[in-house]
Amino acid sequence: MDHGQHSPQYAGALKHRVAPLNIIVQLTKPGIIFGNLASLLGGYFLASDASLKSSSNLLAVLFGTALVIGCGCVLNNCIDRDIDRRMVRTCHRALAIRAISVKTAVCYAIVLGIAGFALLWTASNLLAFALALTGLTIYAGLYSCWLKRSSHWGTLVGSVSGAMPPVIGYCAVSGKFDLTATLLVVVFCFWQMPHSHAISVMRRDDFRAAGLPLLTPGAARRQIIGYMLMFMLSAAMLGVSAHLNVLYFGVVVGLGGYWCALAFRIPSTTDRRQWARNIFTFSIVLILALNLTMSLGSEILRPLDRQSHQQPALGQAPTWLSPPRK
Repeated sequence: MDHGQHSPQYAGALKHRVAPLNIIVQLTKPGIIFGNLASLLGGYFLASDASLKSSSNLLAVLFGTALVIGCGCVLNNCIDRDIDRRMVRTCHRALAIRAISVKTAVCYAIVLGIAGFALLWTASNLLAFALALTGLTIYAGLYSCWLKRSSHWGTLVGSVSGAMPPVIGYCAVSGKFDLTATLLVVVFCFWQMPHSHAISVMRRDDFRAAGLPLLTPGAARRQIIGYMLMFMLSAAMLGVSAHLNVLYFGVVVGLGGYWCALAFRIPSTTDRRQWARNIFTFSIVLILALNLTMSLGSEILRPLDRQSHQQPALGQAPTWLSPPRK
């Protein structure tokens, strides 16, 4: 896997070795970690209805999941190093330019994984641990080692691992895998498909140079639209199932509708990359807004005194009609 055609930028990247601290950080793909932790928080506060039951539990789940995701990203860098050398976007990565050995990187991934799973095992519950293990197995094993290189349907399988963080957050609080947890998997899988296909359209030359399977632009657009519509439907079902607030539905209808409108526009051949870039960029805005509104729970403003909002007993005047006490 260390041999093959290199991108023209690869030779230049070899001349610039990366500082050791930067290597440690870059191998874990911090952008992916932070994005997934935002989804984890959405699932966590969805299950707790916007309340923090245990700060120590939340921190353990956050750090444990971050370490497991980092482990998966390091392993993915090891597996994809031959692909990375052929792509302009990735040819500067530490393993691609041999700034670190594969053996050292694998040992680093093992340390991250052990630490992350230990945190989830001791400070959370078995279900959260099992979900993290499932996500890592799919991402670093089934997707990275096999399906990514053999079929464009590998993206759909890989999206399951990307849907695990919000479910881990949800199940760390609820302790059960119920209908809401299932819908979280479905919603985040359907969101990732247009997001990922947009990347393949934006980086079509890179994907072709790396020998990765590609959809035709027309097929990619049709799949993007189809998955967007399924995202909208499943997101609405999640809101109903979890009794989410009106802001959540506003995001689904408003921002989700705008996302679909971007995809329905038919791009010209020269405008195709910008069309895909708009879809990709807005997908990030959409998922962050979705996570935020999920975190708000079922109520926008939580009353200070819930009993003041209870229905009055039969024959009793509502509290807002009672005269003020002197």
